[in-house]
Amino acid sequence: MSRSDERRETLAALAASVVIHLLLILGVALFLLRAATSGVPPKPLEDEPVRLTILPPEPKPTPKPTPKPQFLATPKQETLERKPAKDAAFESDNDSLAASESAPSGAEPIPSQQGREEPGLQFQEQKYNAGKLDQPAVAIQQAQPAAAAPPEPEAKPTPRLTQDLALLEPSKPTPQPTAQPKPTPEKTAKATPALPPAPAGFQPETRITRLRGNISNRGRASVEANATPLGRYKKQVSDAIGSRWYYQVNSQMGLLNIGTVEIRFQVLPDGKVKSPRVLSNSSNESFASVSLAAVIQAEIPPIPPELVGLLENGRLEIDYSFTILGNR
Repeated sequence: MSRSDERRETLAALAASVVIHLLLILGVALFLLRAATSGVPPKPLEDEPVRLTILPPEPKPTPKPTPKPQFLATPKQETLERKPAKDAAFESDNDSLAASESAPSGAEPIPSQQGREEPGLQFQEQKYNAGKLDQPAVAIQQAQPAAAAPPEPEAKPTPRLTQDLALLEPSKPTPQPTAQPKPTPEKTAKATPALPPAPAGFQPETRITRLRGNISNRGRASVEANATPLGRYKKQVSDAIGSRWYYQVNSQMGLLNIGTVEIRFQVLPDGKVKSPRVLSNSSNESFASVSLAAVIQAEIPPIPPELVGLLENGRLEIDYSFTILGNR
């Protein structure tokens, strides 16, 4: 046998030995793997502690409160093409539809109009009218100082009762109530002679204010407002306070400055005023005193029973503004 044949046999034997050893190692590994997976049973699940996680329920979204309509004494519209929207931003003593004499120029639900830069929302020029009194005017003239001269419109500021009554209590629409007249209350100051209630035909002085709104319907300037029982009652409150306020201002005009005073008060079910207080005052103390006296002495009718049950504690809380403007 040659040497080359011996080498080939040696290499063949070595290769066969390697293959045999690999097969043995693979067989042992497979045996051990089977023994590891089938020989030892897994631990029972009952041996592990049970954990419970309680999650709180998802909070329900809080509904946004419905904005309360603002009171505004709107000009009476003889004919209406439709009824005002139920969710109108304003309530009044009569129904009115939104209209504007100018193109929209703002974002609020009010008309756009040229006018004076003054507080409030006024859509027309209107002169003060004391109305028709139920008793002679002498009773009022006797209450004025004897030396007081007749007022001259060109020489003194123009008193104005703003109509921005603001209701602060929740309200709901109710059927039209019938307001009963209230007897003269004892709250009238002793130093001031008794005056008649708000006369028929009373109207405050108003001047057109400059407004920028989003109303696009062309027509005489007005807003979308619903006539509600609450709106009618607030108009009665406005007239009762306004008629007394003009009397107070006209009798003491020489002591008053131009400006605005805002007063907050409560109206009790019987029509009496409670807790009047001044919130702001850009005039002088005399004007604040005169305005407070007008609120306290006003002949406000009782709150209709249908409305009393809808008010918190049966009381109506109101913000009221009084303004004296310069002649211009």
